[in-house]
Amino acid sequence: MGRKKAPLLPHPNWLQRIHGWWFFLWLGLGFIILYPWFLISLSHKKMYPAAHFGRKIWGWILMTMSGHWLQVKFEVPFDKTKTYVVVANHASYIDIPALTCGLPGYLIFVAKSELAKIPVFGRFFRTMDIGVDRKNARDGANAFNAVNKRLLEDHTNVVIFPEGTIGTWVPELGKFKDGAFKAAIATGAYILPVTLADNWLKVPEYGPVAARGGRLRMYVHRAIPTAHLKPTDAAELKQNVFHIIESKLNEYAGK
Repeated sequence: MGRKKAPLLPHPNWLQRIHGWWFFLWLGLGFIILYPWFLISLSHKKMYPAAHFGRKIWGWILMTMSGHWLQVKFEVPFDKTKTYVVVANHASYIDIPALTCGLPGYLIFVAKSELAKIPVFGRFFRTMDIGVDRKNARDGANAFNAVNKRLLEDHTNVVIFPEGTIGTWVPELGKFKDGAFKAAIATGAYILPVTLADNWLKVPEYGPVAARGGRLRMYVHRAIPTAHLKPTDAAELKQNVFHIIESKLNEYAGK
């Protein structure tokens, strides 16, 4: 059963439009300021954690300058000794900086290959992160293998948005794809569900450029072990995680 649909966003006023342009100004400006750091740290694989640290700085600059603050809650303490496939609902441009700043340690993102074409920001998806063309089966297989290699050989935490994109269904939760759950089972990594409650409202993807400052609530759920699971269990695991995130979204929607 889907969660109750939230009311449509009101048409933004002039102040919210200005705020939206201010947000995107700092989204780009922060990267430009830190570009020398990224240029150096993304030049070699061993320096990727330093690049991620720079991305954390970028995220905090962006959120501070645009009037957003994170409120992160962990269901249980975060265990840095485990390797995670992080799965979160995808609803806003601010999802990547929020996850970057809200989760401890070093992690990479899997996202659509078009991001590699964005000036400055795209350098991450040509080096550290993994871009995937979801319409190309061969590219999808290559991305799956790249994710598994990072999980098995490097023990790197990988963030995958199982909805695949920011859809017109937001704030509803879109249908999950299988990739994240198959990768976790294939490598024995833990699935770490994360619920992003307010991002869609503060920086909407659809409609006129606009933004609203305020709190960004993030809930990090208990990690789910997969070492005991078989490939045929991926569909059930996917549904379980869908309901975990959907239930938390329902809970937050009532607050």
